[in-house]
Amino acid sequence: MTLGRSSRAYAVQEFLQALTAQLDRAQDALSLKVTGTQRPLTWALKDLAIDLRVFVEVTDDGKVTWRSAGPNEDGASTVHLTLTTITRPMVEENSFRITEDHDARPVEQISQISQLDEDDRRRLEWMGVRTVGQLKKLDPVAVEAIAGIPMMRLQAALEAAANPVVLGQEVVDRGGRTLLAIHGANLVNGSPPEVRLAGAPVEVLEAKPSKLLVRPSAHHTEGQIEVLAGGKRATGFFRLPEREPVTQEVHR
Repeated sequence: MTLGRSSRAYAVQEFLQALTAQLDRAQDALSLKVTGTQRPLTWALKDLAIDLRVFVEVTDDGKVTWRSAGPNEDGASTVHLTLTTITRPMVEENSFRITEDHDARPVEQISQISQLDEDDRRRLEWMGVRTVGQLKKLDPVAVEAIAGIPMMRLQAALEAAANPVVLGQEVVDRGGRTLLAIHGANLVNGSPPEVRLAGAPVEVLEAKPSKLLVRPSAHHTEGQIEVLAGGKRATGFFRLPEREPVTQEVHR
């Protein structure tokens, strides 16, 4: 079996994702066969074993790649790959739920404003740390002892991760009222946050660390978002659709 028609190296992750995606298609076809045609299920895939003759390489950014060995190439390694079936409870028990992460920003976003370098990010990824929320749960002393990341650099990254940040906004129509949802991280820190739109304070209707719901004033169309949370400031930009003027009926 070859990994492709060309001799380029493929990341192990990409190869496995392509293989499992095709197995998922086969499973979907079996389901359609049973439910659509009412034909009894005659076979099912339980285990799949593959032997690959490849050259294993590690790139500068720490990715492991496989390059398929040609017919006359010597020195290739033989990789025994076995896939087996798992149940839904096994998937749910052993998978990381990104939707439950209170701060799902990638670590790369705060590494730009902290002292974490590329090697530090790679070591965190090897530990399974990919989001800022996961990073906040780490003990800097333990990480230094296990992964070799200096405690001072990790503490600086944790301080940067605790700052409020505005990541985006969306217009929400609730009962005919035009509201503005502000998305971000650390938008609530102790006391209730203060929000200004285009320099004017607005009412905060709902407040969560990752989302604020505010009521814009009638004159607000676009401008700067300013959030003050825990004595720290985060800014962004908002734009509201044109709203029809409200007319009042005059009774004589």
